[in-house]
Amino acid sequence: MQVQEKPYLTGRAFLFSIFKGEDLLQAIQYFCHHHQVRCGLISAIGAVEKATFTVYDQKTKKYNKLNVEKDLEILSITGNVSLFDDKPMVHAHAMFSDAEGKAFGGHLVAGTRVFSCEVFIQELTGDIKVRKLDKATQLPLWGNPVCLK
Repeated sequence: MQVQEKPYLTGRAFLFSIFKGEDLLQAIQYFCHHHQVRCGLISAIGAVEKATFTVYDQKTKKYNKLNVEKDLEILSITGNVSLFDDKPMVHAHAMFSDAEGKAFGGHLVAGTRVFSCEVFIQELTGDIKVRKLDKATQLPLWGNPVCLK
């Protein structure tokens, strides 16, 4: 097994809320850009007035966009921050539920409107993860994946 990674140390930790009506992903991206968070972990909870997310089709190598136009609880948002084209890129997955407990989720994209949201970002220090377009998957992935060969 090839493992070339070095451990990360924790840097700054941020706790903040997002104003009602803001776009969830754009607000987190703005915060990371404004505070120069280039590598880190993201977690969030709250509620949204509508959600937009995508699910990746591995066969066609394209994202299918889904919109849920109703009030939803944010069950979980988990993700990370790394660099893509020399800018902080937020990669987050979100799980939502409606008033009946039906769950929805996928890759968080622009278009999710916040009702209330509390975000935690843990900055990591060390070699910053950089994303590059992977030819096999057509996704912007980190380099140096762990290989069992």
